[in-house]
Amino acid sequence: MSSSSRNHLSDKKLRTAVLSIAVSFALIVIKVVVGILTNSISILASAVDSFLDIITSSVNLFSIRKSEKPADSEHRFGHGKAEGLAGLFQTFVIWSSALYLVYLSIVRLTEGGELVSVDWGIAVIFLSIFVSFFLARHIKRVAAETESLILGADSLHYSVDVYTNTGVVVGLLIIKLTGFYFIDAVISIVIAALIFWSSKDIVIQSVDTLMDRELPPETIAEIEKSIMKYEPEVKGFHRLRTRNAGQAKFVEFHVVMDHTLTFLRSHEIAEEIVREIKENVPGSEVTIHVDPDNIPM
Repeated sequence: MSSSSRNHLSDKKLRTAVLSIAVSFALIVIKVVVGILTNSISILASAVDSFLDIITSSVNLFSIRKSEKPADSEHRFGHGKAEGLAGLFQTFVIWSSALYLVYLSIVRLTEGGELVSVDWGIAVIFLSIFVSFFLARHIKRVAAETESLILGADSLHYSVDVYTNTGVVVGLLIIKLTGFYFIDAVISIVIAALIFWSSKDIVIQSVDTLMDRELPPETIAEIEKSIMKYEPEVKGFHRLRTRNAGQAKFVEFHVVMDHTLTFLRSHEIAEEIVREIKENVPGSEVTIHVDPDNIPM
């Protein structure tokens, strides 16, 4: 891929992340205003969910910027672990918001309270569903074009928002038909639970990144297949270690080769293995050490 093509895809990813943030911010403003005017906790709950969206999209923008930044003299392995740190901070903010939402819901259930205008609440949530649906489709299309895992996750998150907001609309319709205003607080607690559940993967991925967790088994199998493709010159391998840091995947191992090969040929095979792994595992940084097969391991 040419430098201009890479820059074009990078700019497209950044623009999509910025669009995601802008849309989330607009939805937050609308939901907070309507939530306060209508006295609806479920709409405010949906605003908190949009707040989750804007934090997630901001972290995604940060991660994309960092992934494009090359390693420097103080960060030889790049800046990928900043994504893990940002993810943990993001989760702390999200969970704090969800807990506050539960508190407001409990207060509403114990002290009571009525909605001022259910119709306005239904209208704003319908708007949110419409915007989230088309935004998720756009982000998914850009993610496929740029092969961005970050944007793919963002698209999935907005798709979940469509179902969450649909639940809020159903609840508001029930309130309109029955007058059971306590359902508003119950819906907000359910949304808070969904927020906790949807953010758990952020914690797991952040901790895995910071703790240098091995790459997935299917990726390891792809690496092993790439190494042993060069039999019989390659006799085997050992000390295979992998880890993930943002979009970068680090792979290290010793490859055992036929001791009768020349140094030049051994080097050529090693370079071919590196190229093979990089083609099959996008974003990988490969470090390889060659051992002859006639010395004890």
